Amino acid sequence: MKPYKIFIFILLTFFALGLLGFVFPENGITTGSTTLTFPPPKDIFALSENNQIDIEKNLEELKRQIAISEIETMKDSLSFFREFVNKNIARFHFPDNDYTYLDRFFARLERAKSSSKALHILHYGDSQIEMDRISGVVRQRLQSEFGGEGAGIVPAIQTIPSIPVGQLYSGILSRYVVYGDTSQPRASHRRYGLLANVAQLNGGASITLSARNSKKAQEGTKQFSRLVLIVGNNAENFSATCQSRPYSIKEKKKTVSTITWDFDVPVSRVTIELKGKAEIYGVSMEGKSGVTVDNVPLRGCSGTIFTRIDSMTLSQCYQQMNIGMIILQFGGNMMPQINSQKSVNRYTGLIAKQIQYLQRLNPNAIILFIGPSDMSKRINGKLQTYPWLPALNNALKETVNQNNAVYWDMFNVMGGENSMLSWVKHSPKWAGSDYIHFTEDGANQIATLLSDAFMLHYKFYVTRKKCDPALIEQFMGKK
Repeated sequence: MKPYKIFIFILLTFFALGLLGFVFPENGITTGSTTLTFPPPKDIFALSENNQIDIEKNLEELKRQIAISEIETMKDSLSFFREFVNKNIARFHFPDNDYTYLDRFFARLERAKSSSKALHILHYGDSQIEMDRISGVVRQRLQSEFGGEGAGIVPAIQTIPSIPVGQLYSGILSRYVVYGDTSQPRASHRRYGLLANVAQLNGGASITLSARNSKKAQEGTKQFSRLVLIVGNNAENFSATCQSRPYSIKEKKKTVSTITWDFDVPVSRVTIELKGKAEIYGVSMEGKSGVTVDNVPLRGCSGTIFTRIDSMTLSQCYQQMNIGMIILQFGGNMMPQINSQKSVNRYTGLIAKQIQYLQRLNPNAIILFIGPSDMSKRINGKLQTYPWLPALNNALKETVNQNNAVYWDMFNVMGGENSMLSWVKHSPKWAGSDYIHFTEDGANQIATLLSDAFMLHYKFYVTRKKCDPALIEQFMGKK
């Protein structure tokens, strides 16, 4: 047998063994006096007697479970996917358990490759996503599959360091935000735009953006072919110049506009010269097609600020920038204040209002909510999970699904209660000594699991398109 055929045979053998673990009956198969069993998922993720878990072993098992390859028959494929969407801990939780819920978004992703406009995924979150953590890995995975380039939308004035983007500004620009504590500058209006902040231009200013060519930056962000400036409420004769190409808006406009520069050859550094009066809601480094993920870290935010943003401004920003999905990753900043069922209900009620508001302003966008991570505090001298965190996670999942949005259960993906202790003790550390925030390595672990789960749901969509509907109903049941 030829070497390459031997190699393929070995790979298929290993994959068949892995697939057997998914479909094997939980009670085993009895032949005579012998019973063959595989460990069920609940045992794989069970806590040990001292409330610690072997997190590395668990995550490796989880990654193995959500890895997918070519499967020989449609029936085998559907059996695999049925197990994943119904039981896997890393699956997405859909409204009414509708496994087809993301189909319309997947169709938009497939069209993005041949589109003339990039499809944007806005990733809002608290400090867990700062510096493009989590967002960057997801972006690279999607751009590899669906095309696209660039790090996406950034504010005109960025106060938080970013791995893929360097920024400088000068001139008469003032920054205002709608999130954070009272020390943060607030505007006299509510026109904060899609990044929850606005830069007010009063005269002349310049903004320089650089795509970093560092080892930590994802390859897709190191160049971009299109630059988009998002502007609103401008006075007469506002102008913006980039690469010696000026654009101007002659008339006074209260609505949101975009100014676009396309480059024949991808670039990694640009400077925009601004003149006049206007509100700058962001600048996007992107491709002329494909997809990008916009990292929007809102330090100190609990995710309840969107209803404070002017609805017309926010809606117009979403429409202008072709926002196809909104990811909300919140809950951690609220956890220290959650100490009763009443406080759980109050917070989930606020989250429901945010989801409803965003759906009303951008009805074509899918909303994916990523729940809080495990967090530890010292109780009676012992570090353990915040007492109300499991209840909050379950309540958020229920609230999100009831409001027609998707939930990803990061708390249980990590390992559930007291898993943060193992993440901190891991070598290298996957979480910091505050027992709250991921390290860069830990954020990469979470991002890999999230993007793997996303792509596995997409592959299920691709498989179903090839299947006879009767076969799908046989394996999955009616929707």
